[in-house]
Amino acid sequence: MDKIKSRFFANISHEFRTPLTLIMGPLEQVLSDYRGEEYQRLHEIIKMALGNSHRLLTLINQLLDLSKLDSGKMQLQTSRQNIIPFLKGLVGSFKSLAVREKLDLTFIAEEENITLYFDPEKLEKVIVNLLANAVKFTPAGGKITVTAAAREQGVPADDNLEIPVCDTGMGIPEEQLPYIFDRFYQADGYFSHEHKHKGSGIGLALAKELVTLHHGDIHVASREGKGTEFTIRLPLVSLQPSNDGKPTARRAIKSFSGGPGGRFFKKAPLAAGGNNKIDATQVQGITVDDAALEEFEMHEGGEDKEESHIETGVNGKDVKTSHIPIVLLTAKASEASVVEGLETGADDYITKPFNTKILLARIKNLIDLRRRLQETIQREMMLQPTEIAVSSIDREFMNELKEAIEKNLADMEFGVDELAKSLYMSRTSLNRKVKALTGESPNQFIQSYRLKRAAQLLKANFGNVPEVAFEVGFSSSNYFTRCFKEKFHRLPHRYASD
Repeated sequence: MDKIKSRFFANISHEFRTPLTLIMGPLEQVLSDYRGEEYQRLHEIIKMALGNSHRLLTLINQLLDLSKLDSGKMQLQTSRQNIIPFLKGLVGSFKSLAVREKLDLTFIAEEENITLYFDPEKLEKVIVNLLANAVKFTPAGGKITVTAAAREQGVPADDNLEIPVCDTGMGIPEEQLPYIFDRFYQADGYFSHEHKHKGSGIGLALAKELVTLHHGDIHVASREGKGTEFTIRLPLVSLQPSNDGKPTARRAIKSFSGGPGGRFFKKAPLAAGGNNKIDATQVQGITVDDAALEEFEMHEGGEDKEESHIETGVNGKDVKTSHIPIVLLTAKASEASVVEGLETGADDYITKPFNTKILLARIKNLIDLRRRLQETIQREMMLQPTEIAVSSIDREFMNELKEAIEKNLADMEFGVDELAKSLYMSRTSLNRKVKALTGESPNQFIQSYRLKRAAQLLKANFGNVPEVAFEVGFSSSNYFTRCFKEKFHRLPHRYASD
């Protein structure tokens, strides 16, 4: 039944992320928009709602972690470091909460440096869960102590690190102790302190699984009315990653005091400078489904805000859209999913629920990156497309674009309409594509190409100024001279003699 429950909750947890995003985003926006003493009461209410939203997110992540453990997809990502600063930092993060709850929170390290291989992200989940429970179920005036000590057993393979987390809370009934690490078990007493904090039966089960993944164990001792002590034991025959990425048990390197220690959306926001608006031909985009569309509209007001504009598309397998950066906004938060998404070609990967400010900052960075790409293309000679860091589709497009111009270089009638026909594109699509990649309109790009070819011909002594002008498609040498001076800040005949 526990496995069935875990599988069921894991399956629907992904669906929880979308409505949770729609809750957290507007709450964060209200906190940001409404400031001042007159909104103090509103802030208190919003922060409480946001706190419960984060609590729900934690439960969702725990369910997904249990699912990964069941399927064998969760692997340790260990690194060798001093665990003392790591534990000290985690305990320190609870200091303000302990002060608010009038609790004495203490960290004791029997050694200043105990170095071993462990997975910081996964071990953090274990320690945070135990500390959160201790704070939650210890009344005001109580004491919480976290200790770290290396225990040598005489046989190196039996040496371990002990991390007891002790509190002076109400304790757990003896008959319930054998079951508290069981999934979905909700004990009375300790885990329903005056029925205010009834647990989900997930946190401790996950903690035990993660400790077991480290080849360690976790035990509990408790007396009603006296307090509870959870003790984590991690072997000092440690977990070092092997070549295939799977952890292997090896002798830990343990050092004590004195030794070295270790421890998309279309129209992106906030153009750099100016009036914070971006020309429609330079916009960046993403194909979105209905849920993503709804999310963004809830976050940013959809079409009502100048910063954002939503468009949907069938797919992105088209030269018309290959220049547009893609942000994957998804509930699939596993490392494998992130790697798969980025290897597929996405420019960024953001998991739900997401922070609006982070999303907008990343979109701005993508916009800035595209602007730098435009500047690079403008600086590069038009005959060197392979040196420009664009996608293969865009590189092919640039090659075809330049070949079309090169073939018709001397044709004075060759313009944007003729270029669009030769590339089998509409004038509008061509304009958007060229503008997005180069920062120039197709007409400007054609003229820039002709002038750069003219500069090459002048340097090669191809002929006089009128001959070069006609060779690159200018019908008037006077107009050619004016355009050339605007481009290179020198007259053609002077450029040739320099």
